[in-house]
Amino acid sequence: MNKHISQFTAPGEWQPRRREHGGLRQVRRSKDKQLSFKGQDKGEEVKLVVRQHFIFLIKPAGPVLGVLLLFVLAIALSARFPEFGPFWTLLNSILGICLLIALVYFLWKDFFVWWVNLDIITNKRIIACRGFLQPTRKIISLDKVMQVSTDQNSPTSIFLEYGEVHIYLTGGQHIMKNVPKPREVRDAVDGIFKEFKAAKPAEKLPSLADPQMSALIAKLGKKDQRSLLPNADERYSHRHKPEHLRRPLRRFGGPFRIPAEVTYASEEYTVMYIQRSKWLLFAKLGIPALLFVGALILTFALSGFAPFTLPIMLILLIMSGLITINYVDDVFILTNMRIIDIERKFIFFYEARVEAEYKNIRDTKIKISNIIENLFDVGNVYIETPGANPDINLTMIDHPFFIADKISQIKEFKDKDDKAKAQNTRQDELIQWFTNVAAVLEKKMVSRGVPNLQTMDLWSAAALASEIGMKVVPVGEDDAYPYIEAGRIVSQNPLPGTLMSLDTSSPDKRPEIHVVLSRHG
Repeated sequence: MNKHISQFTAPGEWQPRRREHGGLRQVRRSKDKQLSFKGQDKGEEVKLVVRQHFIFLIKPAGPVLGVLLLFVLAIALSARFPEFGPFWTLLNSILGICLLIALVYFLWKDFFVWWVNLDIITNKRIIACRGFLQPTRKIISLDKVMQVSTDQNSPTSIFLEYGEVHIYLTGGQHIMKNVPKPREVRDAVDGIFKEFKAAKPAEKLPSLADPQMSALIAKLGKKDQRSLLPNADERYSHRHKPEHLRRPLRRFGGPFRIPAEVTYASEEYTVMYIQRSKWLLFAKLGIPALLFVGALILTFALSGFAPFTLPIMLILLIMSGLITINYVDDVFILTNMRIIDIERKFIFFYEARVEAEYKNIRDTKIKISNIIENLFDVGNVYIETPGANPDINLTMIDHPFFIADKISQIKEFKDKDDKAKAQNTRQDELIQWFTNVAAVLEKKMVSRGVPNLQTMDLWSAAALASEIGMKVVPVGEDDAYPYIEAGRIVSQNPLPGTLMSLDTSSPDKRPEIHVVLSRHG
């Protein structure tokens, strides 16, 4: 083997280092106040760091707090009853040791785990870090993200502002459990995802000097016409403000006029709003209405029952109002890109949301459960999606067959529009490619015919040749043309009409036209 062959040395960033991952400080703040982590790629920015809500440390810290309370109580009692000094000393020593053991156990078993279990969201990926002594990492590229939703199932989670953030992926999902302010986390992740998907700004094309070439490229790059679906938000267009995020313009919550916490993509718009059937509202209000009428009759018939019936009537009115508001709150939104199921809980405190893109729809089923629903044209539309993607259930809606047909039409429209959009993107790429190539050819090499300089004087010929990027070089004189005025060009090389290549980027290398001038002997 040749000993003179030099060995390859990998760059520093390709050399493994000790403890590349793990440790207590998963994320650090640099001198320029930017967050960073080990294993960060070049050009990668940390957008968000998410941990479990600190409220979940209270229960594991219960023994520590309990022993601490007993320790403080023992110190207070020892000051109050100093005559039992030896007993208090022994008790305080035992409680101090127990407090130390409980604190160390809490830090080791719970706090360190809570501290290192986090999700790092960057402009390229989501990194789920888990474990302290046995660290693991789950890396999710943003191009696998399908949608983001939240889940808060209890009044406690709403009051303390914690919940789950579901990130639906291609072939699975990632769940951030018990994170603080889940709606803000959802919006942040959704915004990062949309920013990741956003197309780069179009490159400015160079202008071409040849109008025929420009017209030909424009003809070859003619785009397909994209049609539009009806926009259900046109009637609410006065509510839109350009400085605000694009979202459904219809308000919810009855008199509270609450906007939906949905943000639209750049080309997304509302096609249809769907609410549950009004017959469902009447059915739910039927029992409270009957009870209210009965209490009202009892109040006027037997005035002695008024102290009991009046509070009952007030409660029934409140119940009816909550039922009505919850009915108004729940809505299904069909956009030109996806189906959104919005269900508000506890009037306006929380909004649950499930979404499904039309391309992910696998099957659509309609179910009418009984003859009464059939009579009133009320039923359920079940939209199934593959894998871990969420299904959409449009329950108790009017005209279920009509809605299912419209969903199928929008899906077909979306498929055709995606094809037209892809075709237009390819056309843009072709226009960009041909225009750049033509501009380079125009700039570098231009073929032009040699002008006819016969009988012209030298200065006029030089000026004409200079205008088209050539130059005239006299190479001699000839007295064989006595009938031509002296100093005129009698022959040239190349001949008139000969095509010559011009390099406009190098003026000093202009093509030469050798000429012979007339002379009188």
